[in-house]
Amino acid sequence: MKYYVTGAGETLLVETTETGVRIADRELDAHIDTVAGSTRRHLRIGERGIPLAARRADDGWVMEIGGRVVGLAIEDERTHAIRELAPGLGAGAPREVRAPMAGLVLRLEVSEGQHVDSGTALIVIEAMKMENELRAQGPGTVASIAAKEGTTVNPGDLLLTFATEEG
Repeated sequence: MKYYVTGAGETLLVETTETGVRIADRELDAHIDTVAGSTRRHLRIGERGIPLAARRADDGWVMEIGGRVVGLAIEDERTHAIRELAPGLGAGAPREVRAPMAGLVLRLEVSEGQHVDSGTALIVIEAMKMENELRAQGPGTVASIAAKEGTTVNPGDLLLTFATEEG
């Protein structure tokens, strides 16, 4: 499985392998073990052991690794691809949401003229027998909806647009 891990302004591709993890082009013998009776974990890289604790935060994860606290955003490969095709709706961001995958439009969760907040469900697409809910990455007003319920979309097809910000 591949993950995009962002911290301190840098994003690294991290891939789990049979023997550990690959970070960028570097293969590491790394494993995480559960500490019995605790929510803490133990990260082992080669022969080195490092205490590890992680908790969810509003914008990702807060991890304590070897006594040092770091904030990380972690996305799996699928989530990263969806975000790349349906980027944030903040100022200066692209104002279109495009299909991240081929599938069937099951539901439109918004209507034209509707104001949405970050996290608002926009459209549900069924792909490979799974429902995939596309959500707003920031606030905006729906200008037009190109997708229709019951129709098939291909990767990159325009689903909806947001009104440009005035002022």
